[in-house]
Amino acid sequence: MRISLFLPHVGVFGGVRRYLELGNEWVALGHAVTLHHPAGTAPGWLPFAGAVLRTDQAGSHEADLAICGDTHSFAAFRSHRAARHVYYCVLEGDPGLAQALADPAVTLMANSGPLRAALARRTRAGVLDGIGGIRPERFAPDARARAASPLRVLVNGRRSRAKKGTDLVLRALAGLVGRVPAFETVLFDAIDPETNRQDPRDGAPLPPNARFVLNPSQDELVRLYQSSHVFVAAEKKAGWCNTALESLASGCALVCTRSGTTDFARHGENALVSWRHEWPLRAALARMLRDVALRERLAANGPASAAPWAWPVLANKILAQLG
Repeated sequence: MRISLFLPHVGVFGGVRRYLELGNEWVALGHAVTLHHPAGTAPGWLPFAGAVLRTDQAGSHEADLAICGDTHSFAAFRSHRAARHVYYCVLEGDPGLAQALADPAVTLMANSGPLRAALARRTRAGVLDGIGGIRPERFAPDARARAASPLRVLVNGRRSRAKKGTDLVLRALAGLVGRVPAFETVLFDAIDPETNRQDPRDGAPLPPNARFVLNPSQDELVRLYQSSHVFVAAEKKAGWCNTALESLASGCALVCTRSGTTDFARHGENALVSWRHEWPLRAALARMLRDVALRERLAANGPASAAPWAWPVLANKILAQLG
């Protein structure tokens, strides 16, 4: 098959990773994949095995399948000559969804169970299952990397999007200092002059013993997960929470909200699932940091529960639904 993918940029974002990982899997299966974005440059943070062209070069070829998931790329995606156009919805309240819903020639696909069900209620047409996304061979446990103390709590540090819940997590952690075993807080984020200009350190309500790791490489990101005891995700209106699943696969105990995690997080089995408010989140974190047996049991169950969502499984599943 000839597959065309459309993105607004190739910055360090979970939505971008989805296209790069799927594209790599389809290339490995023998398909011809072309990624289009305005600059037309190859991604610098994650290798991509397909071709890369500028968005304005999309008219130079045609495809069997075109995939897009954002409003900025929608016009180029729809004007591209393709036998099948699929809009990949990855967020609640997606601003590009209205365009896709209004176009009967566009097939919808969703990246989580709740989002797929919500889309199905808005359209009579079927919504493709695009649920999943993890590379278990990369995000894997390494017991040697995790020190006995202090406990390390890892947090997605992106504060340019309030929906990530970073400041909510920091407030919850600040209330635990001195009430639980000693812990450090590590936050990670990528600063990019084009896609994420805000320095997340500015005005961050950091608890004591907290620090940021900015622009980690993919290997450094893996080591952060492997060396952390607890990962916290408190997203709002997410589709699929990449970081939460990456933490599970890496053997890191997960505390999360339901947003973006309901397909893989099971309360009391591989995670503690909390309401998205400071007090219940703080209570879940306190329980996880105090109870060694609970923390180790949930962490041990994480990798196996992440494995079914691997990128090769998703890549084949998507193409099978398209016939």
